[in-house]
Amino acid sequence: MKRVLFTTLLLALIMASYAQGYTSMNTRAEQYLRNTQDTLVIKNPKVVTVDLTTDSYSIRVEGEHNGYDYDITFNTRIEPSHYISVQANGITDTDAKQFSNPQRVTLMKNDGESSIYIKGADYTYEIKSTGSIHNTKTISIESDSNWDFNVPFGSTKRDKHRSYAHFSFDLLDDLEFGLGLVSATEQAPGMDVGFGNSGWEFILNNLFKWEYRPVRSTSLSLGFGVDWRNYRMTGDRRFLKQDNNIIIAPYPEGADVNFSRIKVFSMTLELLLRQKITKKVSVAAGPVVNFNTHASIKTRYAVGKGKEKEGFKETTSNIHHKPVTFDLKGVLSIDPLSFYFKYSPVNTLETSFGPEFRSISAGVLIEL
Repeated sequence: MKRVLFTTLLLALIMASYAQGYTSMNTRAEQYLRNTQDTLVIKNPKVVTVDLTTDSYSIRVEGEHNGYDYDITFNTRIEPSHYISVQANGITDTDAKQFSNPQRVTLMKNDGESSIYIKGADYTYEIKSTGSIHNTKTISIESDSNWDFNVPFGSTKRDKHRSYAHFSFDLLDDLEFGLGLVSATEQAPGMDVGFGNSGWEFILNNLFKWEYRPVRSTSLSLGFGVDWRNYRMTGDRRFLKQDNNIIIAPYPEGADVNFSRIKVFSMTLELLLRQKITKKVSVAAGPVVNFNTHASIKTRYAVGKGKEKEGFKETTSNIHHKPVTFDLKGVLSIDPLSFYFKYSPVNTLETSFGPEFRSISAGVLIEL
């Protein structure tokens, strides 16, 4: 088990070291807009277009990032009592509207100021605004390109005739933590794994995730994660490995029972179709493939009384678990929480070596 945990941690660290380079430009723009104070640097865009009025300005940035085209628009509107200033160097026309192949675009904002800085090989162009920014809510707008994503500060009328199709990839940027209870169904005689026995499931989803959105309210995602499940019994029977088989056996006579459990560690791939119902409510469903890399048994009990009481801990691995299983998963999301239910229609152990049982789990998911 320690090797599995070390491998998972090492994999997460390696992915984290590359996360910044592989984060989509759309995701970076969303992160920038979510924060009250932040800076977003866009390097080597193809075209930058500026639209400036007395009380607002917008900047459209088009280019390529990690092999994918992006088209992002930021709109800013300020209070009438404040002002916008423009400073240009190396540009004869200070009302320049379009810049081709600049070296860098920097967007900065805090509680009292917002600015855009465009740097070219032999020129600079800067717009600054002071005072509070109106309509700072992020709104996604349909776009002509499969890779376009518009994120203005202010609301914009949607063009219903435009396509919204989007594909995105996130690495350690859409993590989801889950904690749930585990039970079993269609159990072999003598088994008593139920929700009341404190069996638990620990989930970490979306270490990396692909997502496709054909329309605004619908998405199809494929995410990689890890899962620990603990199938626990507290009654008068235990899991016991005997002659290379797993059996359901009684405890020694007079035993003070603590628990007996099977633990399964898995790497998971889940394919979910999600449908938004309202702004804060959505539902999702789909299969989850479990690559079960490790499983073990642990049993704790004591025999005797008083000073003669002796505790026992029985542990064993190589319990003939199935290397691949799958679940059917359903999710109800009510922002900021999600509630999940999973059912596995296949047995967890190889039935020629161990008892039959299928898995059920339910719990809560939280975005990190």
